[in-house]
Amino acid sequence: MKNAFVRNTLVASLLFASLSAAAGGNDVGNAANNLESRLKSLNGRTGKIVDTYDQDNTGKCSLEVEDYDYGDGSQGINVYLRDTGMYFEPSAGITDDADYQDANTVIVSKSSDRPGGDACGDFGGAMGYKKILSLKGKKLTIRETFRCVLDGFEKYDIFTTCEF
Repeated sequence: MKNAFVRNTLVASLLFASLSAAAGGNDVGNAANNLESRLKSLNGRTGKIVDTYDQDNTGKCSLEVEDYDYGDGSQGINVYLRDTGMYFEPSAGITDDADYQDANTVIVSKSSDRPGGDACGDFGGAMGYKKILSLKGKKLTIRETFRCVLDGFEKYDIFTTCEF
């Protein structure tokens, strides 16, 4: 009798855990669809830069959102802040495997690799790299954070926030 009770309790616990995990997966899927829909609804809008690391800018921004097929079976959207006048135009690509933190925030990349090095330059050394896109209300932020080993572990926070 005790063994049957323990077995049934274990089975019920496993079933509950798997259903909870499946429900959580739907929340992530819903967050992804919701965020992408909200971004697409702002496509073509112009706004103003309200916060940035780069003081040499126009003070203006316009949002471009495009569907993209990466050619490896994955699809996503590319997000660009255009007309900023910045040397590096803020952009982010949201793929199928992006890490949604909540309904407003997604980590689009944890790799700063680029031809010849990474975010810290040709010799590399980037640690803890994250590229994050967040849309809270009408404010869109694209942010990159990382540390550079060769710069004495200096922390970099490269961001731009545009309000539409």
